[in-house]
Amino acid sequence: MGIVHLSSEEISALIDGELVPADERRARQHLGECESCSAEYALSFRLDQELRQPPILSCDQVLELLSASLDREANEAEQAAGQRHLAGCADCQASVRSWSAMTAAIRALPVLAPHVRVDLAIRELAETPRLRPLAPVRGVAARALIAVTAVIAIVVAGLGTGARPQTALVPNPSDRVLVAGAQQVVFNARNNTLYVLDVMSAAVDAREPSSNELKVRIPVGGEPTALALNEVANTILVLDSGQKRVTEIDASSNTVIGATTVALTGTPTSISVDPGTNNIIVATVSGSGPAAQRSPSGAVAVINGATKQLETVREINIAPQLVVPDPRGSRTAIVSANAVTIVDSSYKVIETLPGGVSAAFSRRGEHVAVLSASGPDAQVSFTGASAPGVVKLQGTPRAMIALPDGGYLVLVDAGGRGRATKIAGDGGVVGSVEVAMTGGDLVYDAATNRFTVVAAGRFDTAEMPTQVALGSGSPSANASGSASPTSSPTASPSASPESSPASSASPAVAAASPLANVLGQARLISTGLYTLPLPNDLQPQIATTYGSRLWFVDQSNGVNWFDTGTGEVFHVGSLRADAKINFWVAGPSYVFGVDATTGQVNVVDVRRQQINAYATNVLSPVSAVATGSDDRLWIGLRDGSYLLAFDPKTRRMDSLDLAGARISALTIDAQGRILYADDSRETVGLFDPKTSRLNEVAFTRRGATTALLVDNTSTLWLGTSNGEVYAVRGGLARLTVSLQRPISAFATDHTGHAWYLAPLPGGLSGYSYAPADGSKAPRSVAGPAVSLSFNPIGRALLADPRGGIYMSIEGAL
Repeated sequence: MGIVHLSSEEISALIDGELVPADERRARQHLGECESCSAEYALSFRLDQELRQPPILSCDQVLELLSASLDREANEAEQAAGQRHLAGCADCQASVRSWSAMTAAIRALPVLAPHVRVDLAIRELAETPRLRPLAPVRGVAARALIAVTAVIAIVVAGLGTGARPQTALVPNPSDRVLVAGAQQVVFNARNNTLYVLDVMSAAVDAREPSSNELKVRIPVGGEPTALALNEVANTILVLDSGQKRVTEIDASSNTVIGATTVALTGTPTSISVDPGTNNIIVATVSGSGPAAQRSPSGAVAVINGATKQLETVREINIAPQLVVPDPRGSRTAIVSANAVTIVDSSYKVIETLPGGVSAAFSRRGEHVAVLSASGPDAQVSFTGASAPGVVKLQGTPRAMIALPDGGYLVLVDAGGRGRATKIAGDGGVVGSVEVAMTGGDLVYDAATNRFTVVAAGRFDTAEMPTQVALGSGSPSANASGSASPTSSPTASPSASPESSPASSASPAVAAASPLANVLGQARLISTGLYTLPLPNDLQPQIATTYGSRLWFVDQSNGVNWFDTGTGEVFHVGSLRADAKINFWVAGPSYVFGVDATTGQVNVVDVRRQQINAYATNVLSPVSAVATGSDDRLWIGLRDGSYLLAFDPKTRRMDSLDLAGARISALTIDAQGRILYADDSRETVGLFDPKTSRLNEVAFTRRGATTALLVDNTSTLWLGTSNGEVYAVRGGLARLTVSLQRPISAFATDHTGHAWYLAPLPGGLSGYSYAPADGSKAPRSVAGPAVSLSFNPIGRALLADPRGGIYMSIEGAL
């Protein structure tokens, strides 16, 4: 007797929840075993899916709905209509981004007297012009149209008993379950961007991986819960577990290109992409509460990556919290606390392993690693041919990823401190390093051999451990191995460290304690402008910023940093008493202070919180310095036609002959290319260390070059001693600002746009700052300022050498 397939009526009744429990169990078991019925089950949704699509609205009609969605005042149908319009309208996307940024800025205001904060927020809202006139009558009409469309869809869905249309099943609030706090971030190597989920703002932030700087915020609406990367399509997938929707973001343009509602029972918990088929995998959990814990169950839905149509649903007897595909596309691990199920390419169970919090497939073999709890601590167990033994780690298990070399990186909470441990493919512990976060997602960048922990929008980036840690303080040996500096035909001396007892030791990773949190002491001095007093009478003499840290040297040669996100101030240590710092720049792992006369380089190791000094014996005074994502320090000479590159890991100095150029200013772009200004020959040049190519273009300006910067559009900004600001792009220079006073510095805000800092005119005491393109009037402070920077949420910060930091929300509006 052949297989008895489900009839169309049975499939229809199953979709509508009309089968009795016994028949429903039989039908679902059959769907898990019969590909043809599973395909028909998915196909039966499609007509209703089309009918239930929200209406197409014009910009004037949809703006009120978008505003209501942002304020959490729109219902599900209105949000769907808004998202359908938003997916194809760049103007409305810009409006929503503007509203989201303003909302985030207001939420980020420091906690001061309530009436001041409220008055400030009201004023900023009142003074911000609307990007497009609203049409309330049309908005009401749009809402009426949506309501009518929904009624029609419901009526049509109830007609007939044949093939059933696709429908979005609305979950009962009592059936909601908590979604695992994973998949909040993905790293896209194709555009070197971290995509971070901002659940509260219903958006995805595209960020610079090394500095956490915000590139663009992408609103997705609803209640997003998880992210996945589709490497083949170069898209980011956003799962909304409440609305059972998958939103697709084009990573090349960072815009929403579509959204698909997935008709599933249960609550979606995880999303991933099968690298073998490029299909989208969504895991769901059935039920909630004690009943679900006693009898856990769920399903895995497979969505065609090209058509976005539901192809099949496989039910499983675990409650999946995470889906981890094998990079080779042959297997998938479905992770739950009770068991880890391994399925083949057709999603049939081939192996069941003990439960845990994460799993990973080896990149170099057939092993599967499972991270789980073992009493109060963590363990990593392996399965497969010649699998290593169990690895025990002290701390609560949090996350694990597979590394390209066949090993694994594991994150644990070690008594309130995060600890990342690298495990080799043979099960040996390579080393550990402490991180600020005790939980979150792990991402690894093979290009820089660095990893990042992301939790609730906070980042901590560190180098991979290379040697077993010693003792409870997690000390680690100095990192070994790095990219060789660019060599030049001209030999150059290597830097030799000066004598220091600590220079040859393997220091412990210091867990610095903050001196104070200064946000609570913020004092309003004018509309939108505050002053933050620094503790211990610290007076910043020179300052620089990387990511969310503002690094400064105080009046006693002490090295400190200010967390621009939390307001905490930390002290690292002190430079030598006779050290002179004329140039001060920061990168991902090191901060450099350079003496212009002697060329001595002072190096602050960010991770180890250690300071060393190196004599370079340069033959010409230093004219400019810069550092980039590769942590090398680039040095220009006033009287020498050479560009020097100092590697703090190898302590090696290499040189490049610039064929007669004299460097006046240096900067580095996001691709690691070195750009310089040569005032003596009136040129600007570009050197690419990857290709060793050097290009120069003629550029005439008045005065000496005092500042140089590349923004997120690859525009080079050049400031002069005469107060001129030029935008250089495509070999053409455009004068944007003329101040008649020197440009002190440039900085990029949280959106990547360039701003300048300059003294006030006419001998007035104070400084002004404004966008370099002249799009806004300058904002000023009444005192001196030694730096300008912006934190990731848009606040402008200026270090005051008298003992404080100015803070303004100007950059966020």
